[in-house]
Amino acid sequence: MTAEVALLNKQATALAADSKAMFGSGLTVKTYDSVDKLFALSRDHPVGVMIYGNAEFMRVPWEVIIKEFRETHGATARADVHAWSRDFFEYARNFQEFSRRDTELAALTKTAPFLKAIEASALVNRSLEPLIRDVEARRVHPALEDITQAEFERAYPEMIERFESMLSDQIGEKLDKPMRAQLKRLLHLLIRADIETVARSGVVISGFGTRDTFPSLVNMESDGVIAGRLAASVRTESEITTDHPSDVLPFAVRNVMISLVHGVDPHFLDYALTVFRDLIRLNGERVIRDLAPNEDIANRLSTENIQVSDDLIRHFLDYLRDYIRDMHLGPFAATLQGMPPDEMAWLAESLVHLTSVKMRMSLGPEGVGGPVDVAVITKREGFKWVKRKATGDGLSEPPYVKSPNPQGRIEE
Repeated sequence: MTAEVALLNKQATALAADSKAMFGSGLTVKTYDSVDKLFALSRDHPVGVMIYGNAEFMRVPWEVIIKEFRETHGATARADVHAWSRDFFEYARNFQEFSRRDTELAALTKTAPFLKAIEASALVNRSLEPLIRDVEARRVHPALEDITQAEFERAYPEMIERFESMLSDQIGEKLDKPMRAQLKRLLHLLIRADIETVARSGVVISGFGTRDTFPSLVNMESDGVIAGRLAASVRTESEITTDHPSDVLPFAVRNVMISLVHGVDPHFLDYALTVFRDLIRLNGERVIRDLAPNEDIANRLSTENIQVSDDLIRHFLDYLRDYIRDMHLGPFAATLQGMPPDEMAWLAESLVHLTSVKMRMSLGPEGVGGPVDVAVITKREGFKWVKRKATGDGLSEPPYVKSPNPQGRIEE
């Protein structure tokens, strides 16, 4: 897991990321507290990048891709952060000639988590149609929506054959033609669906383009290359303007930061709203069953009761949002709006550190921790390290080093 945050106002962007990474699963988990997740994307221009989620793109470490991009393409100016993001992902897409195995692994990662559900549906229903309907209701990944079933079958014949073999072994008989057709249809839908998997990587690029007066940010997430397409899409965007003078954007493990900024834990809010809605419905049902003169009227009133409870929850949520904006988010944003860059760096580090403290005091693995790397980006001074893990042999340097370079050039 990872905790990262970007703070933006009209002067600067402050980026902060923890340094913990976990590898493996179950009883074979290995953790490291010295992983780099925050980088300068250029030696010459004011733009930085953070990574979270899967540390690799098609089995190539993002750190390798970032540093190679910086050396070979980082000197070229771009008009805005969107251009930096677009060129960076295009560079990653063509970083090397990815093998058929690489692309099949990317596709298998999206489909393998559904194997148990596929086997259960085949055994219980003797059909995959219920699963197909469920997946059809999911959001389609915008970069993969044009993959036809015929193209999918040409791209992944070995994977389809593997699923057919596993499903046949599970149900104890050879798949008939309708079941094979359903399986191909289901796998095609899973490939196109916007499903979050362990292979998904997040990339946050922030700073200034040559045409930017104020900073902006683009957050993209990628599942790799699937059927020849780069499965990447924009998840979050922020552009500072005179009408939108500040922003705080947490990534990966977000709840602690959201709780601090909004004044309420998002999980608690969801739970409270669900309980409130259910209580309203239960109370309405009790009144309806006691007073309705017949079953037809009771059923009609029950349908209206569901609609009324949903409307009440929406109105209640509107009031809560107004309260959060006026009492918490608004004052926080107003303070951030006028905050100088060094104070922004302190705040960004504090938000990540608070997340680490929360994880440490919770049961389960500590997925956030280690030193917090912090950088500030301004248009004229560029990318400048405020806090960075010690480099070199680690013996003669303090735990953190501050960048002595007033121009913010990268220290290797």
